[in-house]
Amino acid sequence: MLNKELKKYIEKHVLPIYEKNEQGHGAKHIEYVIRRSLEFAKQVNDINLDIVYTVACYHDIGHHIDAKNHEKVSAEMFMKDND
Repeated sequence: MLNKELKKYIEKHVLPIYEKNEQGHGAKHIEYVIRRSLEFAKQVNDINLDIVYTVACYHDIGHHIDAKNHEKVSAEMFMKDND
């Protein structure tokens, strides 16, 4: 079960940023990634679904800033959000 406050925060502050990305890395893409990540994670014993959800939600968030290096930008955005 996902932490309701975490899910609420991500839905309000993180997922809307995907509207800035091109279609291939936009809202539909992230919804698919989240769904598939959680499906796979549920097959693993003792996995933290909050971590899986969070990683899935942030993984392409920086694509609109620098498509070529979006993995690094996305990680930086995640770390900044954790401050």
